[in-house]
Amino acid sequence: MSAHNAQWLADLPADAPLTLDGESAYLAVAEDGAELGAILLSGATDAQLEDAARTGFQSARQFDAGLALREDGSTLVLCQWLPDVASWEDAAGALEQLLNQLAMWRAALAPSRPRQDGVADASEQRIRALFAAGAR
Repeated sequence: MSAHNAQWLADLPADAPLTLDGESAYLAVAEDGAELGAILLSGATDAQLEDAARTGFQSARQFDAGLALREDGSTLVLCQWLPDVASWEDAAGALEQLLNQLAMWRAALAPSRPRQDGVADASEQRIRALFAAGAR
């Protein structure tokens, strides 16, 4: 991480939401750590939630973050618990990993293009391989 980014995170209050490259993240600090999360889908449809649930378990096995549904019932977040974290600066490494995982989730949940039955395109095969890599 650059010195500029490290200073920016150090100056950001822990309870302030973070917006980076169009992604919204939050840090909910508690006594013994913090929940780090980012919004994956806002206003998710039932079909999107079902698609996410099908892939969610495998993703959680490979990565430290998992899916959660907010109280409103339609906001899907990718989040993880970070023990002994009290600031954005403490969460910097985990934030980078979470945003990378979020990008993979966005690709996996993107509307699919029409294709021949039973034939997966190259991008779908790459996403499936990324999520399956943790099972080995």
